Parts: sequence; C-alpha cells; structure tokens
Amino acid sequence: MKQKTIIILASGSPRRRQLLQQAGLEFEVVVSDVEEKITKTAPEEVVLELSEQKCNAVSEEFIRKTLKTGGVEEENVIKSVIDLENGRILVIGADTVVTLDGRILGKPSDAKEALSMLMSLSGRSHKVYTGVTCNILAYNSFAEIFMEIDKFSFYSETLVNMYPFNEYEALDYIATGEPMDKAGAYGIQGIGERLVESINGDYNNVVGFPLSRFMKELSEREYISYE
Repeated sequence: MKQKTIIILASGSPRRRQLLQQAGLEFEVVVSDVEEKITKTAPEEVVLELSEQKCNAVSEEFIRKTLKTGGVEEENVIKSVIDLENGRILVIGADTVVTLDGRILGKPSDAKEALSMLMSLSGRSHKVYTGVTCNILAYNSFAEIFMEIDKFSFYSETLVNMYPFNEYEALDYIATGEPMDKAGAYGIQGIGERLVESINGDYNNVVGFPLSRFMKELSEREYISYE
C-alpha cells in the first residue's frame, strides 16, 4: 500500500489510533480542543456534526499557523508535507455515540451514570453510530499557506445485542474502570465484550472507527493505492 498524503488524526482516542496502525497507515495525532456544540437530533446527524467540528478545528489550526508566521519552517508535520510530491494533509475527525430508544448515550460522567447506562442496555438491542469527516489540505508554496481542496464525510451504523446481566455484574465491570471513557459505558474490544451477545454490522464501528469504509474512501479518492 502506498500512502499519498500525510494523515492527521484529530482525536486522542487510543482505539482509533490502534485501528489506523493496524491498517498500516502512517499518521500524526493532533487532538482537537474544540468545544462541541450539538444542534442536530438524529444520531447520524449528531456524529457527523461533531466529527466535522473536530476536523475543522484541527484543519483551521494548520491554516492559522501558516497565516501567522508567513511560513511553515518550524512545523515538523508541515515540513514533511512540503517534501511530498502533492503536498497534502488529510485531517480525520470522528465521533461515536450509542443510542437506545432514540436517546443518545455518551460517556458516563461517574460510576452511578455508568451503572444506569449499563442496566438500560442489559438484555436489549441498541445502535452505535460513528461519523467521520475528512478535510484534505494542499500547501500552496507561492502563498505559503494551506488551502482546503477536498472534503468528505460518512457515518456507519451497527446494531448491538446485549446479554442479560444483573447489577452485580455491571458493578464488577465498572470497577475495572473500562466503561468510564466510552460511549454507552462499555468497550466491545475489551472486558465489555463479555456483555455483548452479537452484532449486525461493522465491529470496528462499535470500537470507534469504521476502518473498512474509511480505507475504501481513501482508495476511491486515490489518497492511497495498492501497487
């Protein structure tokens, strides 16, 4: 596989980093500190909205830096881009939510909320949505600035069926600490796997990033090639 752009992951998620590494992609992590604002209600629209906010925040940071300095000599990532034949950066923003009965379950704020979320999922089916937004920036050497030349976004939906479990099992799981940084208060790729009976759809989407769809998008747009 040949990678034709510098890839920037606008997320601090270790799970997303691991998935991109498994795909053989080289990338840098630049965490977005944007304050998330939700104006949509449908889960697929929410994840697209939030992924776009993260992606735009990091993209705009690169543009601001080149505008402010009048050049890019001090930016290691940007220097790497200039060395590329096509001088491109692909910025990835992503967001994942769990939905049950039309209600969005984010990350629990504390153990009490984690328990409430888990018990609401016990023995039932729910959906996981992940939205992905990608901005492609090209470096204009004459103007010494990055410009957005392409953008695409998509979302993936997976149905998850949970085993019935009691409060003691949920508390035992919460005690591991795993649920606290995950939408819906469980991680299918970790200890939380024991709570999941089956899924219908993309497993990696539940982990936090629909990798197969993402790689297909990159290939179709010729940001990667298989030679």
